[in-house]
Amino acid sequence: MFYKNFKTVTYCVAGWVNRVTEEQLRKDADFFQKYVKLDKIYLETYRDEFAAREKIEMIKRVMKEYGIEVSGGITTVTPDLNGTDKKRQRLFNTFCYCNEPMRARLKEVSEYTASMFDEFIIDDFFFTQCMCEDCIREKGSRSWKDFRLAKMLEVSENLIIKPAKAVNPNIKIIIKYPNWRESFQETGYNPGQQREIFDFIYTGTETRHGAQQDQHLPRYLSYSLMRYFESVAPGRNGGGWFDPFDCDRIDTYLEQAYLTAFSKPKEIMMFCWPALAGDKRATPLGFMYDRLDRVLSRLGEPRGLKVYIPFNSQGDDHIEDYLGMAGVPVEPVCDFPEFDADAAVSRKVMVTAASLEDSKIVEKLCRFVEAGGHAIATSGFMIGALQKFPEIAELTSVRYTNRRLTADEFQTPGEIPHFKNYVKSKEPVEFPLLEHRNNATWSIMNAGHGEYHESILCYDTYGKGRFTVLNLPEMPSKLYSLPPQVLTAIRKEFDVSGIWIDGAAGVSLFTYDNKTFGLYCYAWDGCAPQDIQLHIKGRAKELVRIPDSDTPAMWKPQSFKPLYVKDVLSSGGGSKASGQPETVFYAHVTPGEFDFFEIVE
Repeated sequence: MFYKNFKTVTYCVAGWVNRVTEEQLRKDADFFQKYVKLDKIYLETYRDEFAAREKIEMIKRVMKEYGIEVSGGITTVTPDLNGTDKKRQRLFNTFCYCNEPMRARLKEVSEYTASMFDEFIIDDFFFTQCMCEDCIREKGSRSWKDFRLAKMLEVSENLIIKPAKAVNPNIKIIIKYPNWRESFQETGYNPGQQREIFDFIYTGTETRHGAQQDQHLPRYLSYSLMRYFESVAPGRNGGGWFDPFDCDRIDTYLEQAYLTAFSKPKEIMMFCWPALAGDKRATPLGFMYDRLDRVLSRLGEPRGLKVYIPFNSQGDDHIEDYLGMAGVPVEPVCDFPEFDADAAVSRKVMVTAASLEDSKIVEKLCRFVEAGGHAIATSGFMIGALQKFPEIAELTSVRYTNRRLTADEFQTPGEIPHFKNYVKSKEPVEFPLLEHRNNATWSIMNAGHGEYHESILCYDTYGKGRFTVLNLPEMPSKLYSLPPQVLTAIRKEFDVSGIWIDGAAGVSLFTYDNKTFGLYCYAWDGCAPQDIQLHIKGRAKELVRIPDSDTPAMWKPQSFKPLYVKDVLSSGGGSKASGQPETVFYAHVTPGEFDFFEIVE
């Protein structure tokens, strides 16, 4: 490995394999080893066409000379076979798995690949949206969701895994999951069961330019989805995979690599060889990988607010990523966490509209909060739960009115408990209107206009714990338009690591379990450097910058002393201090730059 903490890898598509000459291959390899330093490639055997065996063997031979590992890859797209496709409409040429010639072709592809490799990866076209006559007939009375989940599990076992292992019992097979997690169940991706039959998984971390591509994925997903899939298959998430497409500036491309790296991956995959060879996007990667590798050597395990996203769920899509872009460290998980009074990260959990897929969610919440946990529910969760699980009224007096709240005035928590600060946003922000019973539920923060305000952050006590409701803007990205004081109140309420930032949106905080943390300021449209304050629970002597170079930048201080230490006042008001103090530091962040620190106590 060129780097201590991750392998750098790329992917070679079948059409390129068939057309590349040995001369061009060596020229490209020289380019990569000069600028990126590749450890490994995945060599595709099929994508609409078979890669010729002799070309595969040539590339394997040349890669061996360069010291580059080679594994296999397949992409499950195919042209019409034997004229059987006239009645089908297939997105991206994905297989119809009710079509016998296509099923036979996939089995052949798997056997062919296993005959040449001991490991191969399946690119993220391993789904179906086919609704042809054959699929409709086989589906019967089932929903498309149930049919496709069952169908793709059967295809995984019978057309890929079993045929490959019959040819090569030593084969290891990796399934790569795409970045569109909220749609898995509608297309047959089934990680809840597929994790049991595949040897490894892989994660798509492509986010690209959020405002100029059809998926509109917050960039924080490049980090959070890696963490989610680590909870899906602990220790078996092979890496993160991103591409250069719809990246209109170099920072947009590089951010995918940074955020993937912050999640502590085993491999960082740059798709793909023919798209990056000789391309200017590739040239900064080696320099930045050196910096990232130095930082990662000092970081512990990532930690953040656990966000419960069960399998086969959808709702509040990517709200955890919008919060991450606004400075809340999150850790999405596929299983509802057990309360642990001895671990801060296990005393708090967030539920979203996606959590409603779990039929026992209210029962789990009641048990968690009653034991002493702090559960946080989004407005999307509450609106759905009040309809689907009316027993949620056990935890809170919050109700949905089926009306809207338009707010440009906000009452945020003051330094003294029960005192408020009053701030205005630059533009009105719409929320669903949630009501609560005054003094049964306590409001932390209100929003509205003129004479009418409602709570957008409130809580109830239950048993030994606390149940909080966060009312989110109707358009998730409007979270970024909320005043910094509003965002800071949310960050403080959601904190599980003893660190939160005070400032505007567009800066992510990454926290780890060994008193290290990082800041990243996004290079997005309209971005600018920001001055922020860092709040750290307890008394800290200084922050020491984790070096990412042998020659630290002269304009970046290598350590910081506190601005001040403040006592935390009791919730009863007055001036009596209680609990841990807070140490406050100043930080200046620049778009496109990351900075990591160690807390010295």
